[in-house]
Amino acid sequence: MIGLIPFMAPVYAAIIVIIMYFGIKVYVGKRKQSIQKDVGEGICMECGSRVFNKKCPNCDCAKE
Repeated sequence: MIGLIPFMAPVYAAIIVIIMYFGIKVYVGKRKQSIQKDVGEGICMECGSRVFNKKCPNCDCAKE
C-alpha cells in the first residue's frame, strides 16, 4: 500500500490492497481444495499413483 500512495489517494491504495488480500485468500483456498480433491486418500510412495480404498491400483500394496 505504501508503494501506491505517491501515485494515488491513500483511500484508493487501501481499497486496492484489501481487494488483493481477499483475492489471494480466495485463490489459495480454492487451490488447496482442488489439490485435496485430486489427492483424495493419499498418494502411493512407491509408484506415485492415487490411492483408492486404501490400496494402490498399480502396485497393489496396502496403505494404512
